[in-house]
Amino acid sequence: MADQKPSESRHYRFEQIRARELARGASDDEATRIATETVDKVIPAEEDSK
Repeated sequence: MADQKPSESRHYRFEQIRARELARGASDDEATRIATETVDKVIPAEEDSK
């Protein structure tokens, strides 16, 4: 899995965040907006921790 393209892992994380927001009760638009804002913060934080 380390050979995964950055866009694939970004999309995967985006979908995880979006699903979590939908489960929390957010609307589809709100979940997408939150996931978009959050994914760019999460990816660099994960890379720094490796």
